[in-house]
Amino acid sequence: MNWLNLEHLLLDALPDRLLTLAPSLDHAQFRDQALGVAAGLQARGITHLAVHLEDAADLAIALFAAWRAGVHVMLPADLQGQTRERWANQVDLWLTDLPGDTHLSDLRAAPLPAAALDLDQCRLSLCTSGSSGEPKLIEKRLRQLANEVCGLEQLWGAELGAACMIGSVATQHIYGLLFRLLWPLCAARPFVRRQLPFAEDLQRASREYPSFAWVASPALLKRMGDNLDWPGLAAVRRVFSSGGALPAEAAHSLQQRLGQWPTEILGSSETGGIAWRQGGQRWQAFDGVELSQDAQGALRISSPYLPPGHVEQTADAALIGAD
Repeated sequence: MNWLNLEHLLLDALPDRLLTLAPSLDHAQFRDQALGVAAGLQARGITHLAVHLEDAADLAIALFAAWRAGVHVMLPADLQGQTRERWANQVDLWLTDLPGDTHLSDLRAAPLPAAALDLDQCRLSLCTSGSSGEPKLIEKRLRQLANEVCGLEQLWGAELGAACMIGSVATQHIYGLLFRLLWPLCAARPFVRRQLPFAEDLQRASREYPSFAWVASPALLKRMGDNLDWPGLAAVRRVFSSGGALPAEAAHSLQQRLGQWPTEILGSSETGGIAWRQGGQRWQAFDGVELSQDAQGALRISSPYLPPGHVEQTADAALIGAD
């Protein structure tokens, strides 16, 4: 694969680098649209932008446009009234698909010059769900995201090859953002624009590509039953699962039907990826992730996906093996 670092995606236009189908988008079109939207954001004097877009390619254009324009991006988890009210004082503009909000087409202007992005100045804030308390913003620098997608490619890129990334999870959250969007963008690996939360839709999309990988949730994987064409889906290169615990029986069922165990990803908005496993194996930390425990046995994490020098203290009990 022809890897491009995240910070270099707005440099040379590469029309032969296909990003998506239905509708088609190549790298040159992505770059030109992002630079045009960047100009529109600058013309409006926007400094803080909330983005919620269903189409992953549109989200990519918006993200890179904002970063090129020096705009801090926030990805709200949803567009409910209480969410918009909670963050209203922290953003200048809401860029969404909803009537009455600003749309990508409203921001297009004569494009800014191509430029490399600053890994330490480009920022993104992710909103937690608030399931364990009040929702909060988690800030990421582009460097943290770049480190993570490089780590994913080193681990699984050769195996995936040109597989299309097909996801049941939203790109508004860290797992979907990394696996469905930023990673394939860097790897010139095609991706499906829309979130496909139902197994039948995932199957339909998979049939359109000679090779593919799934970016899924446990909720979807445990619902995948006998009604699917499992022999036709056996070409899947890898099945990723994150966003909760995958029941052992669901993992075993997938292994029986596909001939491979799903790859479970442990992580969070705060930490990024922590570890991964397949089947009944032990969790294996991602390269560069260092795990330790406090006096009470709770997990502590040091990682290139965290701010430099930061150690994330969790409340999760852990048993760390010597290997």
